[in-house]
Amino acid sequence: MSYDYKQTHENILISARKQFAEKGFRDASIRTICKDAGVTNGAFYSHFNSKEDLFRSIVTPCLKGLSEMYSSEKEHYFKVSSFEDILTAFKESYSSYEKAICYVCEHRDEFLLLLDSSAGTEFEGFPGDLIVAETENTLKFLTLSKKYIKNTQNVSENLSRLGASYMIMTIFDGLRNGLSAEDIIKETALVSEYCIAGYKHMLSI
Repeated sequence: MSYDYKQTHENILISARKQFAEKGFRDASIRTICKDAGVTNGAFYSHFNSKEDLFRSIVTPCLKGLSEMYSSEKEHYFKVSSFEDILTAFKESYSSYEKAICYVCEHRDEFLLLLDSSAGTEFEGFPGDLIVAETENTLKFLTLSKKYIKNTQNVSENLSRLGASYMIMTIFDGLRNGLSAEDIIKETALVSEYCIAGYKHMLSI
């Protein structure tokens, strides 16, 4: 009984991934998902409360993993107690992106669902939410740096948002285009150098 339940659950997930990728969340139907999975509609509701619950169960684990990785990496850059810490943060800032890129590529199918198939779900703001979070972290870093550098006012919230968008969309555009993790890392490294050079120029450091 336990094995059958697990197998049915897995069959529904496999079918749902396929249907969401092909049709998007809005146009995918529970009826088609069940037919493709070889289960009844009644069986579906013994596993998931709704189509929304099904989509959530697919994408939430990878989002949680990315969030935990991101939070852990970024905390390191908020320990600003000297000018040297600021220079070190700029020098090492790309390392967190490299780890995130590898993670995203390991979960490519789930992130493509978030990017291209999530309209109509609670996740349709992705990756805009990531851009907002990165912008807030940049502004927080600049606030902590005011004691050691004079020109933080030169970097506006809008400029920070543009930089964050440039970095994040480079990653996800590479994902959409089927690039490998190595190729996305190379492209994002160039974008990172460009953004960091701009920040250093504006901050006169």
